[in-house]
Amino acid sequence: MQTKKNFTYPIIEQLQRALIVSCQASLGEPLASPEHIQALALSAINGGAAGLRLEGIENIKAVRAVTKLPIIGLSKAKTVKESEKLNKVYITASFAEAQDLANAGCDIIAIDGTGRPRADNLSLEQTIGHIHQQLSKAVLADISTVEEGINAQKYGANLVSTTLYGYTKETELPPEQGPGLELLKELVQRLEIPVILEGRVWYPDEVKKAFTYGAYAVAVGSAITRPELITKRFVQAIPKS
Repeated sequence: MQTKKNFTYPIIEQLQRALIVSCQASLGEPLASPEHIQALALSAINGGAAGLRLEGIENIKAVRAVTKLPIIGLSKAKTVKESEKLNKVYITASFAEAQDLANAGCDIIAIDGTGRPRADNLSLEQTIGHIHQQLSKAVLADISTVEEGINAQKYGANLVSTTLYGYTKETELPPEQGPGLELLKELVQRLEIPVILEGRVWYPDEVKKAFTYGAYAVAVGSAITRPELITKRFVQAIPKS
């Protein structure tokens, strides 16, 4: 169990040994509206979620209105195509986006922590510094490698998450590949800040293993809140003959 503390932002302690549920829906999906995201969030809370990860200003506002649980907020750049996401920053790509997220009511701001060029040309270190100094919010750095995690900690991130493992040019993996448990294990050993396992988590056993490896918390999204993807997995299990 990872027991690392961060007293500067006490909200982080509420996430220790917690399940964080990512309630998101892509544009064009039936659940892509604030009232539906709010319903997903409330359902996750009823099931025991101790924190939520939400994308979009209106979604954050809708959920903030009905819960005091920690909210990790992010934005996703609509101008970045799916084919470009391996190479470009699309998670909270500018400080202006972070400002909007803070104003919407989130407690922790998730940003791309890979060090790739950002939309406003600020460095990762500058972005984290501005969020701390001007917004007084904790920063969760979404990373894909150990080196990125080390740099994120160096630049002042309060937590790191394995969110981008498998989704960058350096770490690209097929969709069916499982979560970055080995990455998690090494990050826990090398960092002084809390590490969250997120991305590609589909099974309760993976959550259990993450905590044995020292995860501070585990975030699960699609396996809980994306009905079309859940359905697709069952449909694909039907024998062809």
